[in-house]
Amino acid sequence: MATSRFATWSLRKRLLFVTIALFTLLTLIVSIASVAVMRQVMLQRLDDSLADFGARVQGQALDALYTQSPNIAPDPRGGPGAIAVLQYEGQTQFAYYVTGDNTAEELSAMQVARITGGAGAPWQSHTVSMDLRGDYRVLEVPLADEIPEMRLFVALPMSEMNQTMLAMTMVIVTSAIAGATLLVALADVTIRRAMRPLTSVVAATERISQLPLDSGDVHLTTRVSISDPATEVGRVGESVNRMLNHLETSLEARAASENRMRQFVADASHELRTPLAAVRGYAEITRLHERDMSDDAQLSLQRIESAANRMAALVNDLLLLARLDEGREVTLTEVDLSKLVVESVADAQAAGPTHPVSLELSDAPVTVHGDLSRLQQVFGNLLANARVHTPDGTRIEVSVETEGEDAVVVVADNGPGIGEELQNRLFGRFVRGDASRSRAAGSSGLGLAIVKALVEAHGGTITAANRDDGSGARFTVRLPMTAE
Repeated sequence: MATSRFATWSLRKRLLFVTIALFTLLTLIVSIASVAVMRQVMLQRLDDSLADFGARVQGQALDALYTQSPNIAPDPRGGPGAIAVLQYEGQTQFAYYVTGDNTAEELSAMQVARITGGAGAPWQSHTVSMDLRGDYRVLEVPLADEIPEMRLFVALPMSEMNQTMLAMTMVIVTSAIAGATLLVALADVTIRRAMRPLTSVVAATERISQLPLDSGDVHLTTRVSISDPATEVGRVGESVNRMLNHLETSLEARAASENRMRQFVADASHELRTPLAAVRGYAEITRLHERDMSDDAQLSLQRIESAANRMAALVNDLLLLARLDEGREVTLTEVDLSKLVVESVADAQAAGPTHPVSLELSDAPVTVHGDLSRLQQVFGNLLANARVHTPDGTRIEVSVETEGEDAVVVVADNGPGIGEELQNRLFGRFVRGDASRSRAAGSSGLGLAIVKALVEAHGGTITAANRDDGSGARFTVRLPMTAE
């Protein structure tokens, strides 16, 4: 879980995190080692002082033993808090504690038990807790070998050492926090500065991703600013700029090719209209002498007229698409979309009585800015498409409604639906869903392409999909409504 969350972080955040983590780990290791070494050094110094204090008390005890003196004066050179305990055969001979004014204070039996209870080998110090008096370093000092029953214990407080260690630890922690804060600031500034070209790359690619690169004359003026091409990030920026230069060249070549093709289609369509009009005219003149023609000649004349009409429709469609590609052929006025759809449905019912059409209108008026004749062509083509590509008896459902600031017109049917092979290219040019090219009344494959071009010329969108229940196709047209 943590690994996946780390992988979603930005590169800057990850670099900053790794830098801080490494610094923290290194600081922790150095701090622990420093505290451990310092504690060992200070503990050794305390043990040395304890041994010196023990040697002095040992000398005092031996002198008292040999002179048979009843008391031993406390040694103030042990410092405040110093402790000395002498026992003979388990009985305490003396047990004193040096106070702050260098006077002796007797220890309680419990305190004596603490001092003598955890003793180790002679001249080997160890730590004992004295409750309110704190921790003590205790050392057993051997006396005369001929009197093993006599045992001497000395102890020095560890409070000063502990306070020094605490102060040192606080200094290390404070320094580490200050160093980490400074490191975070410096690392953040350094990483931001080092990654600035990458930020420029991201910004440039985001701007380019928002451009409509699929068609049209596209100008890629965005480039990545490079501060140092010798760095890895600088080389990335150079590579992106080279890629953008290559992409711009390719897009310019594509745009030039599209413009040439568009101009050729427009010119060819325009030039073909005259000979087609002549062919149709001669066919009509020949039709005047139909009685004198044989049956085969009449059939041939009929085929000529049909082919000429179909060719004329194709030429007109190509010319319309060429003009739409150039941004022409659309004159915007206020159009009552509900009324237009009602008229289109009436025309469809008259043209295809074998396909019943139902209509559902919005209660509110639906008006758009559009070209009346071109919008009639849009919905006429959609209704004709539903009739051509579905069997007789197929029901067509049309609805007009509003969604937000858009007018939505849906043309659906309960026919066989859209084949998977057509889903991604349905609005392409010369795309047919059947063998219509071989049919005399077949379509040119430009109907839906013209519909899409006209809808987009009005600032709208069109989508096609099979209905949710899989019972047929569903075409949805969205057009911006006029502001009230």
